Amino acid sequence: MASGTRNNPPRPAARLNRTQAEVQLHMKLSEIPNYSADDWQRDRVADAAGSVLACPNCARTECFHPVGIPPNDGSKRKYRACNVCGFWQEADETRAGRRRMTVHTCLGKITESQRCEYCGARGPTNWHGGCWRMVAAEQLGTLSCQNCNVILTPYHVIPWPVQAE
Repeated sequence: MASGTRNNPPRPAARLNRTQAEVQLHMKLSEIPNYSADDWQRDRVADAAGSVLACPNCARTECFHPVGIPPNDGSKRKYRACNVCGFWQEADETRAGRRRMTVHTCLGKITESQRCEYCGARGPTNWHGGCWRMVAAEQLGTLSCQNCNVILTPYHVIPWPVQAE
């Protein structure tokens, strides 16, 4: 019988004949080394040059980047993040962690020359759906959207495509 039928459910590919890359899918966050400002600068230069960087937690490349807030070279806040598994690590020598992905329908107005600072939606608009943001678990219930003032709660959390162990 073919894989995926009622009597033979599909099996996760990462569990079959695991390669070194697949083993990295199950790396525990505590095994990832600290991340420094120098590491961030190296990653930022490589990312800007078009190098493909892989998440140290899930090994995926499509949504992993070093980020600076504000995003110019004089960034005050520096971190790396993955939008596939929720990996997050500040460039301040601290350990890696996981963020929660939240999504809500934002009823805040965005003028023609503005963008939503969370999801990047462009104005002009009186609302936009799918406004997403990565937040620390302890921020749920206390953090609000700056556009519409809704409090982000566990009801706004959606699961990551790749689950951590």
